[in-house]
Amino acid sequence: MKRKPFSQWFVDQVGSDQFHCFGIKKVLIDYQSNYQKIQIIEVESLGKCLIIDGKMQSAEKDEFIYHEALVHPAMLLHPKPANVLVIGAGEGATIRELLKYDNLKITGVDIDQEVIEFSRKHLEGWHQGAFDHPAVRLIFQDGWDFIQQAKELYDVIIMDLPEPSVDSPASRLYTSEFYQLAFDRMTSDGILVTQAEGIKPAQAEDHKAIKKNLAAVFQYSYSYLTYIPSYDSPWGFLMGQKSQINPLLPPEHLDQLITRKIKGPLRFYDGQTHLSMFYLPGYLRSEACSNSNR
Repeated sequence: MKRKPFSQWFVDQVGSDQFHCFGIKKVLIDYQSNYQKIQIIEVESLGKCLIIDGKMQSAEKDEFIYHEALVHPAMLLHPKPANVLVIGAGEGATIRELLKYDNLKITGVDIDQEVIEFSRKHLEGWHQGAFDHPAVRLIFQDGWDFIQQAKELYDVIIMDLPEPSVDSPASRLYTSEFYQLAFDRMTSDGILVTQAEGIKPAQAEDHKAIKKNLAAVFQYSYSYLTYIPSYDSPWGFLMGQKSQINPLLPPEHLDQLITRKIKGPLRFYDGQTHLSMFYLPGYLRSEACSNSNR
């Protein structure tokens, strides 16, 4: 393999003693909104990459893995989702995946209107026009304030958030207090799903902390994971259910549900992949990350 010299590198600190480095082919956008620093760089192996506050958020060549993993398990397991809330509408790819289902009412909430307008202009490959679909309503508000004031009940709540760093407004959206607010705004079969950080061995403490907060509210809570190349890590997700729905269905049944419910192409998610995400490795099958909260 011929090594190419790079004059610029993006350095993503992923642990107290670890950095991931990406050779920058080109800096496309460097912008400061009222809430966060937003950049788009081009990396040869990943394509366009969205960087927010110095952290890798999404990459052109693998974002479909993250977004299909975030959206479809909850949507497939819910018996009849009709009203869906997305907190962290971001680049629009979560809403794009939701639009593969018929007859949904979708509310997208984001604290930063500028990041939506930025994505609308620069990340068309992610949102594919989803922001302008008639089934979608966008609200620019802090997620905590929105859920506290909400009058509607939601079948599925999807949390597509930045990591819970102490100085981020997103941090309180990972607390048991927030999960209680969300629980109270969900229908009886409601499912909440959130991104839940990397879960490498000896680096799963954030995931375990989020799981503890979720399990304090939702009687039925499940960790699941998949590998995200641009994060260079197995990445954790968490699902909280008001009524127990077993995620470990036969793959043939899951594929039948996919055929019946999803009206668009999938590049990552199918019945076998679904099961592989919920079968946790041994180091995660602990009290903190097992597929129940008890």
